[in-house]
Amino acid sequence: MQVRHKVWPFKWTITGLPWLSGPGIALAVLLVCFPFMLVDVPPLIDIPGHMGAAAIEAAGPNSPLGKYFAWRWVFTLNIGDGVLMKLIGARFGILAAGWWSTVLATALYAGGCLATIRMLNARGGHGAGWALIYVFSFPLLTGFLNYILATGISLTSFAIAVWLEKQPRKRAALLIAVQPIAMLCHAIGGLLLPLLIGANAVGREIDLLPQGWWRPSRFRASLAAHDWRAAAKRLAVLLWPLATTVLVIVLWKLFSPPPARSFNHWRWDEKEWYLILTLRDQSMILDAATTIACYALILFGWVIGGRWKWQQFLPGFLVLAEFVAIPSDINGSNFVDVRLLPVACMLLLGLQDWSRAGPRTAKVVAYTGMILLGLRLVITGASFADYAQDYRKQLVALQHVEPGSRVLAFVEHSCLEESWRNTRRDHLASLASIYRQAWVNDNWAVPGLHLLVPRFRPGRNFTADPSEFVWSERCAGGRLRSVDVALKYAPIERVDYVWLIDTGLPKRPDPRLQLVWQDGRSMLFAVRPLRIPNWQPRDF
Repeated sequence: MQVRHKVWPFKWTITGLPWLSGPGIALAVLLVCFPFMLVDVPPLIDIPGHMGAAAIEAAGPNSPLGKYFAWRWVFTLNIGDGVLMKLIGARFGILAAGWWSTVLATALYAGGCLATIRMLNARGGHGAGWALIYVFSFPLLTGFLNYILATGISLTSFAIAVWLEKQPRKRAALLIAVQPIAMLCHAIGGLLLPLLIGANAVGREIDLLPQGWWRPSRFRASLAAHDWRAAAKRLAVLLWPLATTVLVIVLWKLFSPPPARSFNHWRWDEKEWYLILTLRDQSMILDAATTIACYALILFGWVIGGRWKWQQFLPGFLVLAEFVAIPSDINGSNFVDVRLLPVACMLLLGLQDWSRAGPRTAKVVAYTGMILLGLRLVITGASFADYAQDYRKQLVALQHVEPGSRVLAFVEHSCLEESWRNTRRDHLASLASIYRQAWVNDNWAVPGLHLLVPRFRPGRNFTADPSEFVWSERCAGGRLRSVDVALKYAPIERVDYVWLIDTGLPKRPDPRLQLVWQDGRSMLFAVRPLRIPNWQPRDF
């Protein structure tokens, strides 16, 4: 029997699946966001960097940050986190802005996934638990906040657009208003919205073709019997609002500053690796087993009754095709393609229709996915608590830093040769800009892509990300830059402190460095001033 639910902010008509009811979706989103309740700083690799940049943007005229950095708002398709943190931070502070921005983006990502499943696969969405596994995957765990925010907006808006199809004016108004917002948050995440809208519309038209139209013996007759004019009219009504995305791209090309790196690069080995690594988190065994199970369900689910209509299959398939086709690096932005793989898997799993499978099979699929999701969320929550403790331990170093100082930071970058579990300390040094109003060499500053402009440049290649990265000898056979090599060429005489995060003690002590704090493999050194008569250091 069909059940009618009333759910804020509008009425949904559908479903007997409790996890796709309004309360079910709300509960699932809360559970997915629960690990963030255990932390002050979300332990996602890039989030401290986003928070440090927000502190620089919010710095007042008397802040020392003003002499170290400038902030220039420009028209670029990568400013979602900057705007959101500015709005929240003005009222609640930068730490709260970083936390709330991450939680809101995650909630939109998970909620948009479930809302999409509800609108396109209400009776057969038994794979919803499997789909939600891909919320805590490579893009979110890396802290690609702009992308997650844009993707969450795209998925949520797509679901609402499907619901509004019988009200074309409201639907068009929604799409015209939302597309620029999603695109300004992040270009690739924003482009998902027109891609999903188009895939859904074309897939529905294919489903309306006579049954068996694809068979050679019936192909011509089936196509001749189809009302192509009506199909073209339906597509025009559904797709014309997507011209807004084209307009945004044109305006971006006209008014955005030219990129510093105008090259595109395909990394085919990276695409292959991330078929395995996209669910990398805490346990290699669990992550590998989950990945194999998810791919098996996508590829072989039809054996036990899983099906797709074209309307359900094309959205995920076209996102997967985009993952294969687009470059890995675009104009200074890296990992552009592999961010799409989790969304493709999420859609293929969630929109796989199990309504025609046996009831017992469908229940097994549903509850297996939920159990696996629950297990991974428990492990994620426990890891968040561990990361929070580690962050607090590392940040004790900042208690020994004078406000307004210049801190040259080096952090040991995680690699697979050393550990499956990522330390997520890569951009921890950026928090010095929040807690000590200090300069640090950890910020993103690619012209045409980022809004931050360094004013203080202590030395070539030691001004912004990735100058903070060093590697252990076990990474790439010792061929990558070690902490000793980094210190050898670092402009130590032009900074006040050197902060080594999990690098271990350098093999070659530098007489200019005086140890002021140490905890395990992390330490903070004060720089002793050079005793040269009549010489003053120049900062600018």
